[in-house]
Amino acid sequence: MTLGVIGNFDAGSVAAQERSVRVEFGRSQSSTVIRGTVRGYDGASYRINVRGSQRLAVTMNSSNSSNYFNILGPSGGEALFNGSISGDFADIIVPTSGDYVVQVYLMRNAARRNEQARFTLRIEVTGGRPITPPSPDFADGLSGGPDFFEVAGIARGDALNIRTRPSAQSPIVTRVVNGEILRNGGCRMTGQTRWCRVSRPDGSNAGWAAGRFLIEASN
Repeated sequence: MTLGVIGNFDAGSVAAQERSVRVEFGRSQSSTVIRGTVRGYDGASYRINVRGSQRLAVTMNSSNSSNYFNILGPSGGEALFNGSISGDFADIIVPTSGDYVVQVYLMRNAARRNEQARFTLRIEVTGGRPITPPSPDFADGLSGGPDFFEVAGIARGDALNIRTRPSAQSPIVTRVVNGEILRNGGCRMTGQTRWCRVSRPDGSNAGWAAGRFLIEASN
């Protein structure tokens, strides 16, 4: 496949009229930017032809925090990337050649309210491995990981943000300071950042925190 870019295009009418769009690359570059809108239960799908062992990277910025994307392989089935779990940046090595689908959608609570989301997708296809190999995920307490984390490494007078999604652009649920204990719900890599699903010991204020500020609690 010859890679390149056809430039930016507006997919604002895709959700309501043309639900699926093929993304074609030109000759000399390896990425393209798509700007679009989804509303309610109407989503948008973008098909990209990728060779096995190539790198597919997708980044999304959105006006709505309930707006996510998934990546499906040529055979469909379970998503290779699930944005509602893993955030707004995907960086994967595709296992086989074929058409991969980026699905943009609103979560059910937002779709039910017929909310709208304006989004920007950057899609890149290149050879080789991801820029930084993912670090091993930290398991949750039920899978061999620590039951609790302690907040550490925050600058004096500052606090750690707990966010709704594993993204520095997501809304803040609460803020915690050094020494506070949080329940471990499992960690995963999003791009080059390890994010951990945490909550207070009583289960309240659940959200995502940057893993570099969390250490295993001593008790």
